[in-house]
Amino acid sequence: MRERVAKAKAYVAIRNYGAAIYELENIRRETNDPTVHSVVNVLLINSFLEQGDYKRAQEFLTALAKKPGASASYLAAAGQVVKGAKNQMDRYRALGLSVSDRNLPKDAVADVDKMRETLEKVVEQTKVFSKDKNQASNAMALMEEATATRGSLARDDFDANRWKNEAADAREDLASSRSIVVNAVSEVPTQTPQIDRVASNTTQNNQPKTNETAPALQPVSLPVENTVAKIEPPEKLPVVETPKPEIKRAETTPIVAANNSTNSNKTRSDESSGASNVATQNNIETPISNASADTSKISSPIAVGSLINYATQKSNPVYPPMARNMRLTGIVKVELMIDETGQVSQVQNTSGPAMLQRAAMDAARKWKFKPFTRDGQATKATGFVSFNFSL
Repeated sequence: MRERVAKAKAYVAIRNYGAAIYELENIRRETNDPTVHSVVNVLLINSFLEQGDYKRAQEFLTALAKKPGASASYLAAAGQVVKGAKNQMDRYRALGLSVSDRNLPKDAVADVDKMRETLEKVVEQTKVFSKDKNQASNAMALMEEATATRGSLARDDFDANRWKNEAADAREDLASSRSIVVNAVSEVPTQTPQIDRVASNTTQNNQPKTNETAPALQPVSLPVENTVAKIEPPEKLPVVETPKPEIKRAETTPIVAANNSTNSNKTRSDESSGASNVATQNNIETPISNASADTSKISSPIAVGSLINYATQKSNPVYPPMARNMRLTGIVKVELMIDETGQVSQVQNTSGPAMLQRAAMDAARKWKFKPFTRDGQATKATGFVSFNFSL
């Protein structure tokens, strides 16, 4: 049987898919070994896709999905569909073509449409398998890959947004399936014993933990006195007003007065006029300078630091399947800009393992916070949320 499987693989290698399919179907009929069937199923679905026979590939997937106890075989074959779609996209890109280009030849447009249809069938069928507790995590991981690949094959922006949302929903489902270990922390966490692969935070009083399982995302929180996060600005500097000197009115003197008296009065009057002008300029310029400083202070966002204590809604990041298979761990710090309503308006920067940054960014965008105020007015704020990915 091993020799026959190797022979079929050789036919696949030289692109003689007809001979490969014939040999593989005979092997399936002649043995009930599940291991052999698993290998043969993957080779068969690959041969159908390489031939461009998407209808046969879809019928084969449907038959596997309906077969009792064949969930593992189905997921392996469906994974080959996702891989085959990615390979086909790479071919188009290598030739400088876009799969969303409507000016492609009819055969190419039909090929891309059938790829989309096959991926959609995979997404639909894996949703059914995700209800099985034994296959939930594998099915959801496959569904995430399938929706992301389907989004890469989008016809237009509307179609891309639809499948982007589908991929986000798949990540949410995966996050709640107990297949990941992620927690948000404000500092580097202390390593603690893990129970049922779900992260938990160490209590401050070092009391023994109960047998209850901690949630998949548990922030290190501190008590917050006010319902609205408020940061008082520094005290304003008082406006120093320059006192106006008294202007003495020159006394009237007779025409016959001495020349030195006239000159003295004239000099005193000029000095008083100059002092008055200086005082007037100081009193005008000082409020203008303070007003510009206040305007600049209001327009600039508040730097908060860790945002965890101000969060009103949190979303669990999802371990990327490839990173989980590689057992990649680490802390990802996501720097955020929060608008006046407490929504995340911008992800400014991320740091940490590159393969984990996308999952952390997607989760951080869904967080919501208490509005920040300054002088009684809502204002923008900047800060960060750190996610600890551990297995």
